[in-house]
Amino acid sequence: MCNALPGSANYGILSFKMGFHGRLFGSLSSSTSKALHKLDMPAFDWPHAISPHYKYPLADNEEYNRAQDDASLMDARTKIAQWKSERGVEVVAAIIEPIQAEGGDNYISGYFGQGLRDLTKELGIFMIVDEVQTGVCATGSFWCHEQWNLDTPPDFVTFAKKMLSCGFYHTDETKMETPNRHFNTYFGDPLRSWLTLAQNEIIKEDNLISNVQHSG
Repeated sequence: MCNALPGSANYGILSFKMGFHGRLFGSLSSSTSKALHKLDMPAFDWPHAISPHYKYPLADNEEYNRAQDDASLMDARTKIAQWKSERGVEVVAAIIEPIQAEGGDNYISGYFGQGLRDLTKELGIFMIVDEVQTGVCATGSFWCHEQWNLDTPPDFVTFAKKMLSCGFYHTDETKMETPNRHFNTYFGDPLRSWLTLAQNEIIKEDNLISNVQHSG
């Protein structure tokens, strides 16, 4: 109750610069797309690694873009170690958007996605993919991160907006053992769940993913 050890651990989440994950305390602490979002707002002291920024066309800039990915992954590894050794913050998860939409239409490659999955597995931390902007068929697959072809799925995937309900799904490893620990004002309601169910049935029945692939 005093926000101190051992009950309240000094955990943190690594994010990537120009990412936007929301305006609540934790999600805002992970966001760095616009200074106005953070002005006069308290936030956790969490690390932000550099993001890869590619040159186009991709086929003509493979070496440069691969160097961007590698530099970003190395910075993520460095920041995780630095925050633990210098600030006593143990990073327990890394969060990334497949496309940094709010931060400037910045696409993240499958090579980077797999590299981040490998890094999180190696360090024993969670990988969170923020699909609030990119989920629900907008990119030609139901989830944009499916196009990364990861060898193991992310530990958490967030959704909202086009899903008509807000939430996240996760692996069995992170299933709650104590009921209602995440029960809160934002828990959702049956109506939103019914809307989501109906929408997803229409997506399947009308083969809308194929339509996106054809038209987009």
